[in-house]
Amino acid sequence: YFKEEAIAMAWECLTEEFKMDKSRLYASYFGGDDQSPPDLECRDIWLKYLPPEKVLPFGAKDNFWEMGATGPCGPCTEI
Repeated sequence: YFKEEAIAMAWECLTEEFKMDKSRLYASYFGGDDQSPPDLECRDIWLKYLPPEKVLPFGAKDNFWEMGATGPCGPCTEI
């Protein structure tokens, strides 16, 4: 799945299947650093579901995954 579909499925699962209160949810996205730009595509998708004050940028420590020094890597998002 790609970002649009993955975020939509996660949102549906949490809010419709698990009945979580939408007003208590926040999302984070990779806010960029010296080596990589921010994931604005992810941010913009989350803004379809949440107000701007609940869509927060974080750095590589929290929103960038890596599989070792030479493996695949990239920005991630969390709810």
